[in-house]
Amino acid sequence: MPPDLALPALPAAVEERLGAGDDRGLWEEVLRVVAEDASVLLVKGRSSRLYATVGACSHWLRPHQSRWTAAGGFALPTGYGDGEGLLRGIPNLDWSVILEFDHDRPGWASPRQAPAKRFDSVRLAVPSRTARHAQAAVHATWSRGTLDAKNKRIVFYGFRKSAEGWKLVARHQHGPASRSKRPG
Repeated sequence: MPPDLALPALPAAVEERLGAGDDRGLWEEVLRVVAEDASVLLVKGRSSRLYATVGACSHWLRPHQSRWTAAGGFALPTGYGDGEGLLRGIPNLDWSVILEFDHDRPGWASPRQAPAKRFDSVRLAVPSRTARHAQAAVHATWSRGTLDAKNKRIVFYGFRKSAEGWKLVARHQHGPASRSKRPG
């Protein structure tokens, strides 16, 4: 990763919401990886602002029985939230904050003003209580016009913790959100 995409500390809005059981290193790595994806969008000539709804999810759908088999396996990052069928359940968030992508440094910061109509977004559901785990799967929903011009896209990000910290080890992008298939 280019050094200019290394993020500073967590945005204060996220930092103040994390509990003792949440691994701050994971949150930093999640935001760094998603900022890397967002920076690619800007390279493609995107000029609108990109916002992220970032939050913690403590209630995943059957976390120990449904698996995403990439890179050795993860609990399937789907939830009880909105959506039809098992794979389209958007995880409910225990809490969330809105961040804005800062293309000048690239990274995430609290927005100067609330998002207006017609903005691009990504919704991130990060598992809670990650301080006691060595792996985590994150559910991201990218709005239409970001990763795909016509459809929302769901992306799973798989992270593992080692002595060096959290690292992205798997990424799976589903087809259009309305025709999601079982990930492999």
